[in-house]
Amino acid sequence: MKRLVLILPLLIQTLTVYPQKESSLQIFENTKKWNREVIQFPVEWAPKFKLTGFEELLFTPNWNKPKDQDYWSLLIGWKINTEQLISLVEIESNFQGYFDGLMKPNHWAKEFPDPKVSFRKDKNDFLGTMTFFDGFHTGKVITVNIRGNQKFDKTKKKSIIQFRISPQKFDHHIWNKLNKIKVTETSRSIFNLDSSWGKERFPFPINFAPEINYNGIAEVRFPPKGWRDPNHENFWSYTYAWKINLDKPITAAELATNLELYFDGLNNLKHNKDLTEYKAVANIIKIKSLHNNNLFIGKIKTYDRFATNNELELNVLIETHDYPTIKQSILHFKFSPKHFSHKTWEMLSKIELNKNQ
Repeated sequence: MKRLVLILPLLIQTLTVYPQKESSLQIFENTKKWNREVIQFPVEWAPKFKLTGFEELLFTPNWNKPKDQDYWSLLIGWKINTEQLISLVEIESNFQGYFDGLMKPNHWAKEFPDPKVSFRKDKNDFLGTMTFFDGFHTGKVITVNIRGNQKFDKTKKKSIIQFRISPQKFDHHIWNKLNKIKVTETSRSIFNLDSSWGKERFPFPINFAPEINYNGIAEVRFPPKGWRDPNHENFWSYTYAWKINLDKPITAAELATNLELYFDGLNNLKHNKDLTEYKAVANIIKIKSLHNNNLFIGKIKTYDRFATNNELELNVLIETHDYPTIKQSILHFKFSPKHFSHKTWEMLSKIELNKNQ
């Protein structure tokens, strides 16, 4: 009981207000209407570049003017086909190979130094510099600073690698301009979780539960280990988000109905008469409200057809984030059969939505 008293306030504190912003070969949301180029990989002019996919480039308005603060300030995004997270060494090598080919030939000089690239890890991102011959604008050797990031989608087997580039120091306000450009809705994860978490993403209406009548997207994230192992503390412990169009706050009764429809659909009860006795039952209550955000708690009795073929009871914590001006909501679910006092809920309580929605 003492542990539950400690954990529940931690869970309740996760109720946070998140900002909301309102496909093809696109990686970035080009809200500033900067000049844009898309190049598909591989390219003949960069034989040292070994990745496949495509890139999108966005150029600041005066990136080609050496005396302007925008000079050589741009974004490069790569969407790469890959079976696994691309190592920083491999990113560095391909980035160098890309610019090596990009500057050959040029009208300034026939002989010039090869680009030198150096990246280092910085938390979940990477930082670095590149010294190279500017064969586009000045015919001089320059150095740019680079801030990068990689998001790997294990399900789609693709990585999105972003590079923000400028000769200006990182404390210069040009970086605010570069950082305001975000990846597109289809590229951006709802969750702020790294690639070690399993990921599934699909649109509404959900094919196995079409009765849940919303438009939007759903994203499921599974912990790196144990969610299908009955002997692991992470068994059936995962997080889920629905980003859907709603014109009013959802109620506890609606959440309960939707969860019952969801789990019955997941277990294919319509076509499996042997499981009718395991029809899902959800009990949900609201425990906290804050502006356009609410916190619900509850239990779901359902069936586990993935691991044990037995009845399953899940505890659930639900945060709802409503954005009435655009008639949209994010419903954030956290599930586990473990009691709320179990340490698994400490892991789940740390999961946050991506604030750059």
